[in-house]
This record gives sequence, structure tokens and C-alpha cells, in this order.
Amino acid sequence: MLELAKEQIAMGQKAANKAEALSLLADQLVADGLVAEGYLDGLQAREAQGSTFLGQGIAIPHGTPQTRELVFATGVRLLQFPEGVDWGDGQIVYLAIGIAARSDEHLRLLQLLTRALGETDLAEALRRASSAEALLKLLHGAPQALALDAQLVGLNLPAEDFDELAWRGARLLQRAGCVDSGFAAVLQQADPLPLGEGLWWLHSERQVRQPGLAFITPQQALRYRDQPLNGLFCLASLGAAHQALLERLCEVLIEGRGQTLYQATSSRAVLEVLGGEAPLDWPSARVVLANPHGLHARPAKVLAQLAKGFEGEIRVRVLDSAQPAVSIKSLSKLLSLGARRGQELELMAEPTIAADALPVLWAAIEQGLGEDVEPLAQTAAVAVASAVEVLQAPAAGSRIQGV
Repeated sequence: MLELAKEQIAMGQKAANKAEALSLLADQLVADGLVAEGYLDGLQAREAQGSTFLGQGIAIPHGTPQTRELVFATGVRLLQFPEGVDWGDGQIVYLAIGIAARSDEHLRLLQLLTRALGETDLAEALRRASSAEALLKLLHGAPQALALDAQLVGLNLPAEDFDELAWRGARLLQRAGCVDSGFAAVLQQADPLPLGEGLWWLHSERQVRQPGLAFITPQQALRYRDQPLNGLFCLASLGAAHQALLERLCEVLIEGRGQTLYQATSSRAVLEVLGGEAPLDWPSARVVLANPHGLHARPAKVLAQLAKGFEGEIRVRVLDSAQPAVSIKSLSKLLSLGARRGQELELMAEPTIAADALPVLWAAIEQGLGEDVEPLAQTAAVAVASAVEVLQAPAAGSRIQGV
């Protein structure tokens, strides 16, 4: 997995313009044995296709598919430019991250960077950073969001006791990609906390990949430690991602509304109470991503620009992922998905624009978003074929639902 380290960073660099900055990056990549001579041509060609400016003082120069044969090993090199470099259109870069990648290994890095681009502008902090350690802290500073959506809610599950209910909660978290397989065992060692109204809280920080919260209720009436067991919260804890949710839950319990959780008959009802990611009741379509190197910067930019042609909100998510749906019109949000070849995307659009927008976006993704795509496995091809049959001729007022 591609990660950032202080050894990859060169602080206090100077470049008169973008061309000079690209040359410095290429020289560094060559000197460190990541690429062969000539990779600079790929960096320049990629910039000619479209700026690699990511936002908030960061650019991510990288080669083209034609120069991947010049890559010896996947890696990155970071150059800090305290005086800034004009990247075109008035966009000033203080940190240029040169990427050498032979496949989709760099998608993890793009996820990290785009999540760091939060509400606070990083540009000034990147310019003023005085050490590689300080710069890394900025890039890693964005906390991971707490996963809480429909796949993490299990209602009326068969369970004979507390331990079995906790195991089911751990299974939901594992299936969502929040925890490793050993999480269920460490969760059993934690000390449960009674919240009142028969609701219980159980958490662990071990074996956690991403913070997430599962809520489960038993099919039959249970008791634990001489108290009712109406529902159980299982938290995969990582940092303070759960703080806002916990405050919200406390408000619900103080108001005496705990029964709205354990008597809920749908995951949507639970998520509405907790403020989680409730599934949108919008027309949707599903399509398998065929791009060889995933949804990296260039195809993501094409998709975002295409979506901006439609008035109204459109979202996309990766199926079987704990990540919530994001705006398809935001390049940084698209990159934060880290979508890889073979993963299935779900597109969701407001009902007023769905009949026009979904077929266009579906077709663009299926055709590669400007890139040459290779055929997917037969199972994926069947899923795509099924979806296009529905989307080619939607009836007026109907919902578009891909398979």
C-alpha cells in the first residue's frame, strides 16, 4: 500500500514556474530509482491534458498511460514550494506531489489527500510548514468519518444472549470493512455500558480499520445483568470520529426517546434518529467501473464535469463500502472514494433530473470516461448489460433502477 513518509519530502524548494517544478520532480523521481529518464515527458503531457491542481495549494503531477513503462516502482516524492508556483489560472501550488504508478496503487494516496482537503484551507499551513514532520501531520490531519449507514443497522436479529448479539454487531462492522476478523473476539473482552431503556454500548479500538458504529436489536426479549437488553451499539473506535454521534445519542436518551431506536422497523428510522447516512429514496443506477487504474484524477474530472451539466444533486457511492455517497460534481469527493476497477458504483439523482442524467452518466462510466477500457469479467459484463436495458428507454415518471 502506498503511504507517505518524511523521507519522501524535500522542503524549501524553489521554481520559477510550473515547467521548472515538473523538471525538479522528474529529477527527484529518477534520482531515487522510481522512474527512467523520459518520465518528464509524461508529466508534461498529463498537464497538457488538464491541470493536476487538486486544490488548497496541492498539485499531483503524474504520468500518462504511455509512460507507465518507464516506472520501475510505484512511489511518490513531495516538493514544498514556500514561495508558491503558478500552476495556471491563478492557482498557486505550495506542495507538488509527484506520483509514479504502474497500476491503481496510488488511489489510496488520492483518498488520503482528498480527505485532508476539508473545510479548512490547507494552503497557508502548507506554505508555512517548517519540517517534513509538520507537513505530514497536515496531510494526515483529517479524521476519518464515522461509518453509520443502512448496512450497519440490524433489526430483530436472532440471538439467544448478549454475546451472540455482540457477535452479530461485529459481523456487520466487518462486512462494512470497518474492522478486521479479530474484532469480534476483542469486543467480547470489553466492558458493556448500560445506557438506559434497555440500550447498551460496547466498543473497542483494537482491530479497527475505519471508525464505524453498528446498531442491532434482538428478535426476542433478552436480559443482561438483570436488565433489559433491547438494543446494542457496537463501536469500532478510532480517534474522536464518534464524538458527535455520542452527543446526539445522549440527547435522544435524555429526551426519553430510546424506544424510537429499539422499536424501529426500518434502518431508515434508526438513521434518522441518530443522524446517520439514511439511504436516499432517489432513482438510481449501478455500473461496474472498468477503468484499468480505477477512478483516478483524469476520468474523475471528466465525470465531475459531465455531471455539472445537470441542474440538481447527483451522488455516487461504491457498493459494499462503508463510505457514504458523495457529490459526483466534486472532483475531490470522487477521488476520496478510491474506486478501483471491478468495483460497482451506484449513481443516485434527484427525481426531477434522474431520467436525463442517469443514462448519460451510466454510459460515460461504462465507456471509460475518456480512457480505453478492457473487458471486465463475464459476471460484471452481465450486470452492466442488465443495467443498460433498463436505462436506454425509461418510461416517463418511472424510476431508473440498475441491477
